[in-house]
Amino acid sequence: MTTDATSTDAAAIASILERYKTGSLSAPVTVMQLLIETEDFAVTKAAVVGIEELERLVESNAAGCERIAAMLRADVDSAKPARTVEEGIAFCERLFDWSVQQSEEASVALYSLGNPQLLEQATAEIVEQLRKWGAVTKDTVLLDIGCGIGRLLTALAPEIRSGTGIDVSTEMVKAAQKRCAPYPNLTVIKGDGYGLGDLPDATFDIVIGVDSFPYLRQSGYPLVERFFAESSRVLKPGGQLVILNYSYSDDHEKDAREVRTLADVNGMKVVTAGERPFELWDATAFRAIKIQ
Repeated sequence: MTTDATSTDAAAIASILERYKTGSLSAPVTVMQLLIETEDFAVTKAAVVGIEELERLVESNAAGCERIAAMLRADVDSAKPARTVEEGIAFCERLFDWSVQQSEEASVALYSLGNPQLLEQATAEIVEQLRKWGAVTKDTVLLDIGCGIGRLLTALAPEIRSGTGIDVSTEMVKAAQKRCAPYPNLTVIKGDGYGLGDLPDATFDIVIGVDSFPYLRQSGYPLVERFFAESSRVLKPGGQLVILNYSYSDDHEKDAREVRTLADVNGMKVVTAGERPFELWDATAFRAIKIQ
């Protein structure tokens, strides 16, 4: 990729910028999308000339944007479905072991642009939405599937009784354990990627997956089925499963159908399907209540 966008790139860039101008994308997500599309910081920087908010954001996060562009060019990630579940799990472990060593913030949210303050703002939005849903209280026992660096756990630690994070990536677990160490009500464990291991039945009030289910989906539908069944198993009756991004597909109706089917066969009722409740992050939210 050179600093001169091709006609195809130019069309994609124009589409991203139009979505920003119409309010469909926040400024950080717009910059992230441009970086994903171009894999080139110089092209991204040139694309936002004349758009004051985006210019300021790119300029103030130049180092992070450069790092993200380099991460994208490394071609470690892949949107292709895995040939087998085993291959998918191994891929995710390698990807996140590598990416967290490049940038902790970007490894869990590219739209943070590697900026801890932006990541904190995005995390605060999630916490506030969980409050609105009545999903977290002082008595809440929470499980975070694919907890990454533990950013949600640490944000929620003062508001819940206890939180457990599980992740397939050894390096993510190390980062999360370090962040969570000051909080005696938090635990982070290494998972095998196939399920929730020895976590006991009917233990949690909420199970949440923040940008983790797309990787389960990419690894194979049987793995998604497994994690729905496991989530239902560890939830208390009346507990909530919250998924922020079920997949990275543009077919939102298909996603909603799949989530409803998966919830139904596992004794859960979907009460939120496909909403976009955040201003900073463009995630699609799904929420189900365990009824059995």
